[in-house]
Amino acid sequence: MIIFKEFIVALVSVLILATSSFLWKLAAHRRRFQDLPKPPHSLLFGHLALFFSIARQLPGKIPVAITIHRIQAQFNLPDLWYLDLWPLADPFLITGDLAIANQFLNDYPRHPMVLKQALQHLVGGTRGLVSPDLSEWHSSRTMIRTAFSITNVQRFVPTMARYSMQLREALLKRAKIGNPFPMIEPLEKWGADLTFHFLLGEDTAVQRGGWGAEANTQVQALVAQADHPFSVNPWTLRQRKKARNLCQDSVRQMISKALKDALQRNQPAGHDQFVSLIDSLATKYREEYPGRTEWDADTLVQHVDTLATMFLAADVSSMYIFCHIAQDPAVAAELRKEHNTVFPGNMQATLETICQTPSKIKELPYTTAVIKESMRLRPPGLSGTTAPNGHTVNYKGTEHSLDGLFLITNLFRLQYNDDYVSSPLAFDPSRWLPHPSAELADSWRPFQRGQHSCMGENMMMPGLVTALLLTVRDIDIALAYDDGDICLSPELGGMAYMEGNFAAKPAKGLPVMVTKVAH
Repeated sequence: MIIFKEFIVALVSVLILATSSFLWKLAAHRRRFQDLPKPPHSLLFGHLALFFSIARQLPGKIPVAITIHRIQAQFNLPDLWYLDLWPLADPFLITGDLAIANQFLNDYPRHPMVLKQALQHLVGGTRGLVSPDLSEWHSSRTMIRTAFSITNVQRFVPTMARYSMQLREALLKRAKIGNPFPMIEPLEKWGADLTFHFLLGEDTAVQRGGWGAEANTQVQALVAQADHPFSVNPWTLRQRKKARNLCQDSVRQMISKALKDALQRNQPAGHDQFVSLIDSLATKYREEYPGRTEWDADTLVQHVDTLATMFLAADVSSMYIFCHIAQDPAVAAELRKEHNTVFPGNMQATLETICQTPSKIKELPYTTAVIKESMRLRPPGLSGTTAPNGHTVNYKGTEHSLDGLFLITNLFRLQYNDDYVSSPLAFDPSRWLPHPSAELADSWRPFQRGQHSCMGENMMMPGLVTALLLTVRDIDIALAYDDGDICLSPELGGMAYMEGNFAAKPAKGLPVMVTKVAH
């Protein structure tokens, strides 16, 4: 009995100490950033109650960037402000200011939470492009840079065009059927075909129902994991982890086998031929270790994690381009005019011209402007970094410490900021022609800049150009949302509002009707 009483006293003492420690940390934390601009702040809850209150007013899968943007607009906050979500996360310092965004994105590494909770969680590893070790991360970027060079990507353009012709065929079949469908379905397969072939160097035939279709199913299942509703139910979490592990194992085994096959092939491409990423990595390894036909375990794991990261990029966030074209017939007409002028003749003649002269797709400035304007209005979302202790940021003459803060660049706000773009809510491709203003060009960050720049830009931009070139001339697209569907403000996309945090897409997968254009 005495032992039991002593145990209860000890337990109560521990609980009192723990509670006292937490309350002391809470009070110290809440008072720490009193000088920063912020929305109404609670000593007890910080901004947790406010954040979840605003989030509940929006559809469930809407990106966090939109919730943050809504808070900034509602309380008329400047372009550097503080959001206190502690203890759920480090406090956020959020910016939509160009100069501060340059500092946050160019000078500092990704925040550990971005790696652990987003990328590593989906990739199933901690090496290569998702390594917290900056030297390994930079090394991995250096190793893949050759494959993403403008020259190598240009050699891949004919392959992009052939996959875009398959997309065209799929859309024309839909036009014959005459029923509405989610545009995400054919576009997802097209994007996977491009990505898988670029990475692996072979046609996995996603659009044709080949083995790549199953691989794409696994990749999309991993991406979907990022947007599961929050849960503390152990059974739910266990089932999600089990499903995630199955998908990761499948994708990683496929990548590992492809890497091993590439090292044993030893069939160097000609000097003017496209080189896939996996073959580029194998070539570098042979140069460093002549005679080897097997990867060492450490390098293999690093490359598997890097390639798994890039497989997730097969997800198509840029499908908003077709949404904007569907909403503006004048844009579609201008696109067709440019395509007919630069590539006269039918689609087969256009395909042959692209295959013979891939660089000719650079002669489509209006098409490129449509892509850039669409990405300006619907950027990927947030970019989180962290600064070393002792660093500060200057905003309007005041220095603010960056110690212990989650530095957030809200690309949605940055690219809508009327300090850098006039009439920011308007879809206006002409703002990019003949040349954009310096402020507009510098604030356009869908692929980021500096050390966090996405090398996939070199592949995605010509890929989208070929997709538009080989579809829009013969196909009309109209949105097919139902009258009862949720409709947000035009700024947020109306019925086609953004869904998803890992890769935002239009709500309901962008339901559309397509018809064949009568010539």
